[in-house]
Amino acid sequence: MNPDSGPLRRAFVGLGSNVEPASHLRRALDEIAAHFDAVERSPVCASPAAGYDGPDYWNVCVAFDTTLSAPELVAWLKQLEGRLGRRPSEPRQSPKTLDADLLLLGQLLSKQPPLPHPEILTRSYVLGPLAMLAPELQLPNGDRPVGALWRDLQRRGRLDVLSPDPL
Repeated sequence: MNPDSGPLRRAFVGLGSNVEPASHLRRALDEIAAHFDAVERSPVCASPAAGYDGPDYWNVCVAFDTTLSAPELVAWLKQLEGRLGRRPSEPRQSPKTLDADLLLLGQLLSKQPPLPHPEILTRSYVLGPLAMLAPELQLPNGDRPVGALWRDLQRRGRLDVLSPDPL
């Protein structure tokens, strides 16, 4: 990957784990911080496994600037998932060592990869950490900041901020 491949844009990435989440999220955060400068992150939040009976997920959102294109960044995140033990053949609704999803890349609108990520407005474990990290952020073509969107959505899904911060 060429680090000078495009314009500098702010990336927002959702990370989740429900298999040894403290260990896997720490390792993911360390790798992200080693590869990208000035990484910011949300508080760690816990949410029930979506679509199956399993342990709670721990979720965080991270933000950093990058010149990588959306496909390059998604490929890097998939490699990160693999390094942390995720197999490509795993069913979508199963325990995960790491789930890393590109949520936003600047104001880019894209069909492949889908940007903004389609679960931002429907999943509390995606929107909550994003809103905690950047409450004034507006989605591309959005008319309200994500903090306001989160206040509307939070009545629909359990999301607990873990305190003290376990990471």
